[in-house]
Amino acid sequence: MYGLIGKGLSHSFSKEIHESLGNLNYNIYNLTDLDSFIRNNELLGFNITMPYKTEIIKCIQQMDSISKETNSINTVVNRNGIYYGYNTDYYGFVELIKFYNIKIENKRVLVLGNGSVAKTVIYALKRMNARKIKVLARRIIDKDEDLLENYDKYLDFDCLINTTPVGMYPNNEEYLPLDLTLFENLKIVIDLIYNPINTNLLLEAKKQGIKAYNGFFMLIMQAKRAHEIFFDVDIPNNLAIKIYYRLLKKMYNLVFIGLPLSGKSKYSNLISDKLNKSLFDMDNEIEKKHKMSIPDFFKKYSEEVFRKEETTLIKNIYKKQNLTISTGGGVIENSKNIELLKQNGVIIFLNKDPNQIAKKEIFGRPLIKSAHDVLNLAKKRIPLYINACDILIDIDKDTVYHMYEIEEKFNEYINY
Repeated sequence: MYGLIGKGLSHSFSKEIHESLGNLNYNIYNLTDLDSFIRNNELLGFNITMPYKTEIIKCIQQMDSISKETNSINTVVNRNGIYYGYNTDYYGFVELIKFYNIKIENKRVLVLGNGSVAKTVIYALKRMNARKIKVLARRIIDKDEDLLENYDKYLDFDCLINTTPVGMYPNNEEYLPLDLTLFENLKIVIDLIYNPINTNLLLEAKKQGIKAYNGFFMLIMQAKRAHEIFFDVDIPNNLAIKIYYRLLKKMYNLVFIGLPLSGKSKYSNLISDKLNKSLFDMDNEIEKKHKMSIPDFFKKYSEEVFRKEETTLIKNIYKKQNLTISTGGGVIENSKNIELLKQNGVIIFLNKDPNQIAKKEIFGRPLIKSAHDVLNLAKKRIPLYINACDILIDIDKDTVYHMYEIEEKFNEYINY
């Protein structure tokens, strides 16, 4: 048997990753006491995550050179009662840098955090010949570090890497206290968090036109290296890359936005079946909750109350993954809604010609009583849809064509 040990692992991807690599005897172990686990477990090998990557060292008889240098172990093998410790995070991080073709040599790099992962990252950056490395943390533990609040002294740095858990599930709403708009030369932001897919830090970086990457590829590659150590085998990188893309495609939510009658419910239903994702239709959920139709809701309450209901729904689901989400047409009017949905979602704008919508027989739409209402709504919302979307689909052909187009553009988005 094999597994992952740590705390708060209910949403770990490690079991699925290792099973994809061929290890069907891999499980998750939430610990409260590391010493008790070491005394009583019968595992042949295991991985370690927070908060035990340094504490595990006291239990290890043999360590690889990287573990000694970084004072961090995340992979252990039991060979005839002797524990051998390895740092495969190093391999995962190096492979992430290679995969995204990130240039570190002669660059100035800010590392946020000073825990065990930070030490591994720093060790790798030095070997990649970074020009300068500076560690910023909330609490200084080394004389060469600085407080995070003093980040404005380093606004000329080229790359920023977050190794802290700030913004990690379930605390998705957390922000790091720094303003990316102040950085003069920042070209790359890496956040080693992978749940959510896009932390607030990464979303802000993308908004500023900065290339932004999460730590999911690092997770896959460190697991690949751990599997190789467990079973003394070699796994080709292209297999691990295929696993990466398959799981990333599964993780993402597909969020459909657009005008009323543009096809959001239809396409979210069809895509959920095709990609085996769970369906979440916001209008349907509001109707079920209040036991009344949307027009009746508007009559009894108001549009303002309805928009608050939409935001409440989004706050309840944005941390989830592997959904197709059909939104109400007005979700776009609150920018916070889109920020939350982008953490785990690809925003798909179904751009149907409002003149075509206006020709339809319209009923059951509280904000649309005439063709004129459709055109006014379009004038107000279409610029917002375009600004928010990751994928734009012009709805001007048949359903089969657009189903193919949505899936193709989703694949392109992930591969990019």
